Amino acid sequence: MGILKKEDKEEKQKAAERFYALLKALMDELFDHAQKSKHVKMPRNVSFGLVYDERNSVLFTGVEKGTGKKMYLYNVRVIGKAFEEKRQSMIEDQTTDTLFSWIADVCSLYISPFVYDYVVNVQHRGEGTAERTTRQIVRSFLDKLSSDPELKYVLDPLREPATDQK
Repeated sequence: MGILKKEDKEEKQKAAERFYALLKALMDELFDHAQKSKHVKMPRNVSFGLVYDERNSVLFTGVEKGTGKKMYLYNVRVIGKAFEEKRQSMIEDQTTDTLFSWIADVCSLYISPFVYDYVVNVQHRGEGTAERTTRQIVRSFLDKLSSDPELKYVLDPLREPATDQK
């Protein structure tokens, strides 16, 4: 019984590590993609991170003391909760549709503050335009993610690790 609990804990730890690796890879690639999309200027003087927080807010902002850079911290607990809510439908779905729906939601959460700030505050356009621009960037990123061989590694954390046969 004690062995099962230890194995369960190790499996949960591995799953958490794969989840963090997936989020980091998605965020890094999406940020790079959004910069190249020419629809919005992504900020260069900011830093990003994942944080586990009990509050229900998805995004926390602040200023780094050492560098003075604006910091955006995404609450992995809330993002993970959304993943867990969709997990059963992902298993039942037997396709990647539900997974990519969740990825699209995360991508929208990730870049919407920057798109909104640029489109509304710099370009002086409406909130509807900011939402459409966000959807357009996310859609083109998902198309690239599913078709570009160079981005296949982003989804590697989702793949089951090969079990060692001894």
